[in-house]
Amino acid sequence: MKTTLIILNYNDAERTIKLAQAVKNYNSIDHIVITDNASGDDSFARLLKIADEKISVISSGFNGGYAKGNNFGCRYAIANFSPDILFIANPDVAFDDETAGAMAAALSKYKNLGVVAPLVRKGYNVWNLPGFTGIIESLFLVWFTLDKMLIRRKILKSSKALVPAGVAEGSFFALTADAYKKAGGFDERTFLYSEEIILASRLKTLGLHTGILRDYRYDHLHSASIRKHYHSSKARTFKHFKDSFAIYNKYYLNTTDIQNKIYGLACKIAYGERLVYDFIKNHMP
Repeated sequence: MKTTLIILNYNDAERTIKLAQAVKNYNSIDHIVITDNASGDDSFARLLKIADEKISVISSGFNGGYAKGNNFGCRYAIANFSPDILFIANPDVAFDDETAGAMAAALSKYKNLGVVAPLVRKGYNVWNLPGFTGIIESLFLVWFTLDKMLIRRKILKSSKALVPAGVAEGSFFALTADAYKKAGGFDERTFLYSEEIILASRLKTLGLHTGILRDYRYDHLHSASIRKHYHSSKARTFKHFKDSFAIYNKYYLNTTDIQNKIYGLACKIAYGERLVYDFIKNHMP
C-alpha cells in the first residue's frame, strides 16, 4: 500500500518543517506533499529549501481555507504519486511510525472503513456525527467538551482495538485515496471548521465509516496555527465556525426554516459564551 502524507501550511513553516523532517524516514510514509496555502510570510520560500525526492512543496495560489488547501494537496498527490492511502495532518501534530503503520494496516484490512485515526494524547478528537440537535450542542464549548469526554471514555473502555465512531478531528487521520475520490474530497464551500464532519457524512452515504485505534496516540498542539492567526480568540474564529455549520445544515441535514431560526439564535448565545471565555482567559493571573 503506497502512502502519501499531506501537510497544509499557512504562516507556520517552522512547525511544518519540523513535522516533515520528523516523519521523512518513516517506513509508513512513502511521500510527503506540503501545500502552502498562500502564506503571507516567507513560509513558501523556507519550505522549498527542504524539497527533495521524498518531499514535494507546492502552493495553492491563494488561501481558500482548510478544505480547498487539502484538496489541492490530495489531488496533486493522487495525480503524481498514485497513493493507496492519504494521511492528512496539521503542522501542529506529532505521531510515530508505528501509529501511522497501524492506521494504514487498518485501512487495508477493513474495506468498509472510510477514515481511521488514533486518539489524541491530550484533549478530545472524536465525536458523534451530528444531526441538527448535535449541531446545536456543538456550538457550546462546555456542552460539546463534556460530550467528547464521555465518548473518549467509552472508546478507552471498549474491548475492540478498532472502535467505530462518528467523526475524527481533522488534525490527523487517514483514508484511502479511493474513498477520498468517491466522496469528492472536502467540501470547499467551508473555509475553516466542520470539514471532517462533512467528509464523514459523505463517506457514510457510501457505506464507509470512521474507526478509532484505541491503543494508539498522537500529539496535537490544538490549532496552534489558528491560534497564532486569530490571537487565541474563540470569538474571532466563530464566524468560520458558524458559517461552516450552516453549510452542513443546508446541504447535508436539509434543515427547515424553523430549524435555521433556532440555529441563528443559538449562534448568538454561543458567540456570547466565546466572548466570556476570551475575557476570562485574557484576565486570568
